[in-house]
Amino acid sequence: MTDPPPLVLRLHDCFAEALSRGLDQVHEARFGFAEQPVRLRIVGRRLNQRTRRAFAHLCDGGEREPVLQVDLWDEAETGVPCPLDDGGMDLGQRWTACDGILTASPDGRYVGFRYQDSLTILDRHSQRMVGCRRSGSRLSRGECSKPFVVLLTVWYHDRGVQIFHAGLIARGGAGILLPGDSGAGKSTTCLASVAQGLDFLGDDFVGVERIRGEAPRGHSVYGTACLTREGLTRFPEVHPHAVEDRFPEEEKPILFLAEVFPERLVRNVPIRAIVLLRVGVERTEIRRATRPQALRQIASSTLHTVVPRPGREALETVSDLVERVPAYWLLLGSDPRDVPASIDRILADSGGDGLR
Repeated sequence: MTDPPPLVLRLHDCFAEALSRGLDQVHEARFGFAEQPVRLRIVGRRLNQRTRRAFAHLCDGGEREPVLQVDLWDEAETGVPCPLDDGGMDLGQRWTACDGILTASPDGRYVGFRYQDSLTILDRHSQRMVGCRRSGSRLSRGECSKPFVVLLTVWYHDRGVQIFHAGLIARGGAGILLPGDSGAGKSTTCLASVAQGLDFLGDDFVGVERIRGEAPRGHSVYGTACLTREGLTRFPEVHPHAVEDRFPEEEKPILFLAEVFPERLVRNVPIRAIVLLRVGVERTEIRRATRPQALRQIASSTLHTVVPRPGREALETVSDLVERVPAYWLLLGSDPRDVPASIDRILADSGGDGLR
């Protein structure tokens, strides 16, 4: 086995130093990601608060040996610098992605992502992620609402779970997958649903797992929803909970839904129906969708959004999903209160198990 790249060794050394300097600022928590035990250690009070909130609904008090260890430190609070110079960033291959830099070692073992004032690297063999942030008080909206999204996409893939660009809601243990590009209405539909009693698993990125002989299973990745400031005015019951922080005017505020509807967040459900969304109509309507329509919608939104770009396994998961689960069009009218009743009608029409 070859030695780790210098950048990886440097990050581990820096984290160890931050750990020794900030003993009173070390925060540890355990989670279940796709039911797999994960341990998160963060050095820095503010960084810990702003990173863990998106995973609050996945907290796991069990003592199982973690399959993923995540270590993170805050430069501002510990005084240990982040190695963010471009010269030391390269693991061998690099691409521009998601307004940041994605890098990987030639053998694919190490994958790193740098975004603004943050750097994180995943070791896919040892199942360890290590990284730093310049300041936990100045995290971007994406780092608060969807921490580690690029590298977790790789990690979930290695565990047989594909990340889809989709929302996921449920009623009575039956999941509804809502694929679509940005602006398709995913967040509005998910928020309207959870505000009126449905369960929530995600509004933007969720995991989908193929299970032999069973319906595909959807996994919650983040317990957050992001909606425009104008869109939030349609939901007076949750509007006061939106976190504006210091995000620019064009960025959407964050709702940490585990703090608003803790009883309505669930970790995973079998997917019983696919719902394709269309906005801009006067009255909410439901229509059946074809398999090719569902395939195009899921593939298009996921292939153009998820980074790293999904490969063969993801396409096979999409194909299996649309073959086994019925699809519908939900034409979204102006009143979000119509959404839950429409979801219930879709579940009733799907025949209970939704399998073909």
